[in-house]
Amino acid sequence: MKAFDYLHPSTLEEACRLVGQPDGHLKFLAGGTDILVRIKKGVVLPQGLVSLKDISELAFIKFEESQGLAIGAMTTLGSIEMSTPIRENYPAIIEAVETIGSVQIRNRATLGGNICNAAPSADMVPILMAYGATVVINNGTTERSVALKDFFSGPGATVLSSGELVTTVHLPPPPPASYGTYLKAYRSCMDCAIIGVALLAVFEPDKETCRDVKLVLGAVAPTPIRARQSERLAVGLKLDDALIQKVSTMAAEESRPITDIRSAASYRKTLVAVSTRRALEAARTWAQQGGS
Repeated sequence: MKAFDYLHPSTLEEACRLVGQPDGHLKFLAGGTDILVRIKKGVVLPQGLVSLKDISELAFIKFEESQGLAIGAMTTLGSIEMSTPIRENYPAIIEAVETIGSVQIRNRATLGGNICNAAPSADMVPILMAYGATVVINNGTTERSVALKDFFSGPGATVLSSGELVTTVHLPPPPPASYGTYLKAYRSCMDCAIIGVALLAVFEPDKETCRDVKLVLGAVAPTPIRARQSERLAVGLKLDDALIQKVSTMAAEESRPITDIRSAASYRKTLVAVSTRRALEAARTWAQQGGS
């Protein structure tokens, strides 16, 4: 591995100032599970890494029923996995976390790193998008909020400018009578997703009719995408077998996968249809059992 400088500022302002220098030779370091591998492979060769681990304000989990959930960008996936408020109110986030790597990786990898790496196959992003997440972006002096669905501009690319970083991920309160899930297809344990499907289905009080549906697909386009045509098919209707089949078929048609070392594009489309069907069937079963 090529040698690099290691800097560890104690404030957000200092970290942003260092990375925001005009030469652009420094990169942020969160958990390191992505960038250190890329440095070792020669994909990126920064002159130095600016560690965020000493900035305590970036690691937290806060939940209020009226405000929703806020997670600091430096919160590890392991901490999210062990969080009782998240498990009780956003259980599909736990499903997504548990598909990522090993326990050791989850105890190092951070939520902000998983998002900002901007991999089309990132496991946290689809379910966060389904829950309506926004990210808070800070440059050391000012901050702005961006809906997570608008955060990605391409594979490995985001709307972040030089010296900006994500500090917080916000989720609104979970809708009443809602069921969320994340399904991932992969070749072997701890591998990247071949495809990922996140679903948030909101039911009317009768627990039969869909009031709203969010369906987000990962690893089938340059960025995670909402399957909006598929979502519209289900709104206002009951999830019978025919509707589930129709929505699943449409989700596969909306996907835009490529063929790579993990899978053929045609197989990815098949997996999207199968995973969408399973997610919708699980939502229907949940509703039929009273939503418990």
